[in-house]
Amino acid sequence: MTGSLNILAIDFKRTERIGLTTALREYISYHYNDHPDNFTDDFRVLDELRTDCLNLEVHQNALHRLLKYYGQLVFIGSKFPIDFGIEFPWYSAFSDEKKPISHRNFYYEKACVLFNIGAMYSQLGVSENRTTPEGVKRACQHFQYAAGCFKHLNGIIIPEMRIAPPLDMSSETLNVLINTMLAQAQECFWQKAVHDKYKDGTVAKLASQVSTYYENAHETASSNTEIAKLFGQGWLVHLQVKSWHFHAAAEFRKSSECMSQNKFGEEIARLQASQEYIKKGLDQKRYLREAVAKDLESVQVAVQSNYNRAQKDNDIIYLQMVPSTSSLALIGKANMANPNIPSEVKDPISLMNERSMLGVPLFVKLVPYAVHQALSVYSDRKEKLVREEILSRLHELINICNSTLRSLNLPAALNETEQRSNIPPSILSMSQEIRNEGGLARLNAMFDTLQDKSKIVYQTLDEALAFLDQECTDDEEFRSKFGTRWTRPISLLKNKELIEKAESYRKLNDQAYKSNKVLQNGLEQQSEALDLLSSEPEILGQRIPLEIQSSESDMDGIKKIKDELRVLINQSFQIMKECETKIQEVKKVADLDDIAPILLKEAAKISSASNTSIKLEPAHFEDLFTEQLKKYDSFLSTCNKLSDVQEKVLASISDKFEEYNKKRRIVSNNSTRVQFIQNLETGYKYFINILQRLQEGMAFYARSQANVDELKQNCQAFSIIRNKEAEHLADALLGSMKNLNISQPASPTHQVWNKRMQILFTPTSQGYSRPPPPPPQ
Repeated sequence: MTGSLNILAIDFKRTERIGLTTALREYISYHYNDHPDNFTDDFRVLDELRTDCLNLEVHQNALHRLLKYYGQLVFIGSKFPIDFGIEFPWYSAFSDEKKPISHRNFYYEKACVLFNIGAMYSQLGVSENRTTPEGVKRACQHFQYAAGCFKHLNGIIIPEMRIAPPLDMSSETLNVLINTMLAQAQECFWQKAVHDKYKDGTVAKLASQVSTYYENAHETASSNTEIAKLFGQGWLVHLQVKSWHFHAAAEFRKSSECMSQNKFGEEIARLQASQEYIKKGLDQKRYLREAVAKDLESVQVAVQSNYNRAQKDNDIIYLQMVPSTSSLALIGKANMANPNIPSEVKDPISLMNERSMLGVPLFVKLVPYAVHQALSVYSDRKEKLVREEILSRLHELINICNSTLRSLNLPAALNETEQRSNIPPSILSMSQEIRNEGGLARLNAMFDTLQDKSKIVYQTLDEALAFLDQECTDDEEFRSKFGTRWTRPISLLKNKELIEKAESYRKLNDQAYKSNKVLQNGLEQQSEALDLLSSEPEILGQRIPLEIQSSESDMDGIKKIKDELRVLINQSFQIMKECETKIQEVKKVADLDDIAPILLKEAAKISSASNTSIKLEPAHFEDLFTEQLKKYDSFLSTCNKLSDVQEKVLASISDKFEEYNKKRRIVSNNSTRVQFIQNLETGYKYFINILQRLQEGMAFYARSQANVDELKQNCQAFSIIRNKEAEHLADALLGSMKNLNISQPASPTHQVWNKRMQILFTPTSQGYSRPPPPPPQ
């Protein structure tokens, strides 16, 4: 951990000297037609840029060299694979390990370089002179760039490595660094706001956001044993104490705002909260840098001074109740810091030219590695086409056909004999569904539960209003006792909002109670049908009236429809069989689909057709991809054809089956049976509807109970606050009555801190020093 005064900088990752030329020459010789001697200058420049990483100095020139090397790594990443035979050694930034962590991974090198760019921005920010507005502005910008680098590293570069990162570049570690840098950038905004004498409320919100960033960093750093050990006690204590410091600063500024708004009781509570955070910070003083400890002590002096003054004035003059610190509303946040990614990091290739700091790209004449990537691109597109547009559709056709036949109970429904079950299949299915849902017993139990919940809601409302009634009674007693001297507002004016809310909750519960009664009446009407549908099939079959034997001509008509249905069903089976065949065929074609030879010829053709050097990308092979993927067009056409045919066949099956059922109902001319079955169908529909309504009722009462519980708590809190206020006012009135003949004391000195007495700003104290004495009132 390095840093100046009260902020932190991140150490560089160290590396060892290695040469890139030999491995790159060998790779070019083996994979490309170009001779390595054509790139001698490129090898030299790349090696020089990497050598600059060995001994970094905190300077803009060193930052520019790092950015230039990083930009070249991004560019040549499209021309060389992730492993071209070089191990890149890098040491941890947070330990003195004697052995580096090495990987044969080109993106690992790029990740470590980007880490050092972020570290460089952090050190540049620390090195700025923050006693001047321009210095604060530059430091803030550096810290935001540092956060942006670590964010880009965490979200983009590390996933590209395809290997687990070392601990100092793990997601948790990088999140600590991101939040730390954002905290210090936000701290710069806060520092400028104090210097420029912004409003207290605004400064409080800025400080609150600083505290949040430090707390986020500390929480992540301390949540894992390995991460905590990596950063060490110095980092952890610094982050925690800085969070407490800015909690205290936010409460201090918020107290000043309260004082200006005549909220004297809240002002004292805010100052007490500030003192609590300061105490926690100073308890860690032995582990802190001197500057951080002095910052806390400076805040302590200012807070204590204002607290003494506020406490005295409130005791003598204002007599406002001081709320507990735990009941104070949270201070809002005003975030100004963002993880800004430098353009040289986000998109370096677009900035490369002879006049830019990044210079021209190296190996620009080398046929890019994108030629090899093109085969992977085609493979991905082929697999997506086959998987999503062919296989998926064929499987979907099979599933649709199976589900349609299953829903109609075909072909099983056609195999009924004279001894078939007396229960229609549809009624049997309805009964099974109702039994699975718990049947009539479940509905009755749910009704009982709703009634209990309704009673509890009413009871809670009564308890909530009882608090208000008692407080109102107490207030009237005091008003009767003191008469016109009892000047505080009557209870009905203060508790109006609570009473209105209680009335609205009661109306909602009344409406729900009425709805429950309507549902319960309906349930009683359908109870017989639902009780039967909740029974086992044996009992259900005994209760349903039997069919009447049909005539021979009627049975012949049914047989004809059944034969037509069997033909349609066989057609649907044939469609599913053809889908299975096409699935196997397309898989075989995809497995044998290798366009590598064609791709190599096309690459040579594109390169030879250009009079100038060209940077090949997979996009150059788009036409080739389109042409080669046409071999799957016949499968796509087959999918469309099978879909159209199946849609017609299934529609015919549904229509014919409906005709079959109607014919059966005609020959089954027992009107008593028909009416009985219709009653069961009506009962089933009612069951489904009332079950949904009861579930909605359960959810309603859960919300209602939460609302009335909260209302009860608010009414109780209102009553307590009003009672304490009444006690204070009564004591004051009794005291004044006893001392009517005693001379009144001189008006207290209003030694308040206000904006005419600004706390002096110093960078080392973070904006605090003892205020000058106030002018006489």
